[in-house]
Amino acid sequence: MTTASLIIVADRGRLKAYRVRETPTRGPSLELVQAFGIPNLNDLSHTHRTTAASDWPQLEIEENRQICRQLADEIANLVRRDFGEGWSLAAPESIYNMIVDLLPGDIRDRIVEHLALDLSKIPVGDLLSHFRSLQPI
Repeated sequence: MTTASLIIVADRGRLKAYRVRETPTRGPSLELVQAFGIPNLNDLSHTHRTTAASDWPQLEIEENRQICRQLADEIANLVRRDFGEGWSLAAPESIYNMIVDLLPGDIRDRIVEHLALDLSKIPVGDLLSHFRSLQPI
């Protein structure tokens, strides 16, 4: 299995990107290289309160699409930097596929590990245990 050089964890409002560093005695460690919050997320939520209840499902679909588009764009920009060939992504199951579908093909093809899990709020030290590609053989 190819090892990831970048780990990205995302949820509906933010993403965090970690560079994977190999240490000679302790194995891989993670270094935060970027944290990104979705700007104007509160503005999107405010729209629900000012719109007829019958329109809410359509607004929610559009809001999710906009959020996932912003996340996918930010991920593509991160991965295009020189982070090596492979990277891993973790995001909640409810948005994972939409994010992946919105990624450019060359970026999507470099994903070495897919996790449809919300790992955005767990401590950095606990992230490594969720990624099989970073575990010793």
